Amino acid sequence: MGTMTKRIKDLRDKRTAYHEQMKKKEMLRIASYLQENDRHNFMTGEGFVVLPEQERLRLRIDTYPYLR
Repeated sequence: MGTMTKRIKDLRDKRTAYHEQMKKKEMLRIASYLQENDRHNFMTGEGFVVLPEQERLRLRIDTYPYLR
C-alpha cells in the first residue's frame, strides 16, 4: 500500500510541476504582446488595484447570480 501512495504522490507532484511550467509559458506569451512598462507591471503584479473584500464578493455575485 505504501508504494501506491508514493506513486500517487509522485504523479501529483509531476502534474503540479507541469501546470506551473505551463502557467509560466502562458504568462510569457501574454507578456510578449505588451509594451515594456505594461510587461513589467504584468510580470511583477505592480500597478494592479486591490479590490476590497465586499467589492470582490459583489462582483462575484454579479457574475454568478445563481450564488445569491
